Amino acid sequence: MKLTEHRLYGAVSTGGAGTFTSETSVFGLLYAVRWVDGTLADNNTSVLSTINTEGAETLLTLAAGEGDADIMYYPRALVHDAGATALTGTAGGDRVCPLVWGTLQLVIAAGGTSTSGGCICYVMESD
Repeated sequence: MKLTEHRLYGAVSTGGAGTFTSETSVFGLLYAVRWVDGTLADNNTSVLSTINTEGAETLLTLAAGEGDADIMYYPRALVHDAGATALTGTAGGDRVCPLVWGTLQLVIAAGGTSTSGGCICYVMESD
């Protein structure tokens, strides 16, 4: 496996909104997301998803105030047992890197006027 990076970054519209997609299709496990606040207005909101033939799956949501500084996030998905019951441990050992396949998409709202920002997704992909 190799770690690849996918930059979803750019200028938002005058209304403060922007949608950024990965340049290539992705198939792997999302390891980490580096949020780059750039010049985005405080209290912006953002949603990182993967878009594929089955629709969209949310990987990370930043509510107002959570994207106000540069920070590294490590999104994880809940695992299930053979009976489809969610395994919910208190220490987080019941989580795995989420599977991503398709196009990564970042949607920013309330980013401010004439600002830019976004994220870098680090994905473990097979060689």
